[in-house]
Amino acid sequence: MPQPVARRALLAASTLLAAPAITRAARGQAAWKPERPIRIVVPYTAGGASDATARLIAGGLHTQLGQPVLVENRPGASGIIGTEVVARSRPDGHTLALVASSHVVNAALFPALPFDPLQDFVPVILTTTVQIVMVVPSSHSAQQLPSFLAWARGQDGRAAYASSGIGSNPHLFAADLLRRAGVEMEHVSYRGSTAAHADLLMGRTSMMFDAYAAVRPHVLAGMLRAIAVASPERTLLLPDLPTVVEGGFPGYGGTSWGCLLAPAGTPPGAVEELNEAARTTLATLETRERLALLGAEPAGGSPAALRTFMRQEQERYATLVATLGI
Repeated sequence: MPQPVARRALLAASTLLAAPAITRAARGQAAWKPERPIRIVVPYTAGGASDATARLIAGGLHTQLGQPVLVENRPGASGIIGTEVVARSRPDGHTLALVASSHVVNAALFPALPFDPLQDFVPVILTTTVQIVMVVPSSHSAQQLPSFLAWARGQDGRAAYASSGIGSNPHLFAADLLRRAGVEMEHVSYRGSTAAHADLLMGRTSMMFDAYAAVRPHVLAGMLRAIAVASPERTLLLPDLPTVVEGGFPGYGGTSWGCLLAPAGTPPGAVEELNEAARTTLATLETRERLALLGAEPAGGSPAALRTFMRQEQERYATLVATLGI
């Protein structure tokens, strides 16, 4: 549970985010109402940050729009399988996707995608930003980022780092740091975070970047040590954890994020109502505190702002993937 200072900050921010809901209430009757249950497809496995966020938003949409909201996990192929289901769905506001930042990364990794990550979807809302942290086994001698990199240089490329898959955010963030630091380490790719953690806990790999939600139980149990956060600035969720930038790498920084999308052609009225219902849900103190336990912070904003953001992120990741030669 967040500390009292964090709770006050969350409460102040939730008051600001709730403001658009007043406009919605003032309009009276909504321009669009769902006629049957809404489905949110999560193209990843159950239990992760995206799945948890989708279920929080589903509860809010149900309360405000008056229809059941079902969350359906359709994992596989780096999120491509479930996302394609939504791209091919009827564009009437009743089928949505909750995707992570890998949605735009896939454009650089898979030239033959069965959909266009931007053109085949209508942005609804940026739901969360998710903090990515660098962790090492608790038995490792390094207490901070500089000492870890000094140790890694001395291994002459023999040390290994783990990731949850080639091209995943944990892979990209770690590879970008090592490139900037001029350090060579062997990359060991696993099928998801859980599989990667087993070898990291045993010390078979020496480092990993991952969503804080995924490593939090191991950090709290004293089995892993968090030594840096990837975001450009320190986060309220982990105020004592230094950033990679503070470790000597200006210009480094990034978070994972999630967003809600609808199929291209979804009526603007439906997008507007879904945006405002989701924004109101994200603004509640209960939602913000539950997200904080996942190492996530609610976002918000308009569909137009999300479209601009996604385009910028797709360009940024395309450059990074090319630079890293992935």
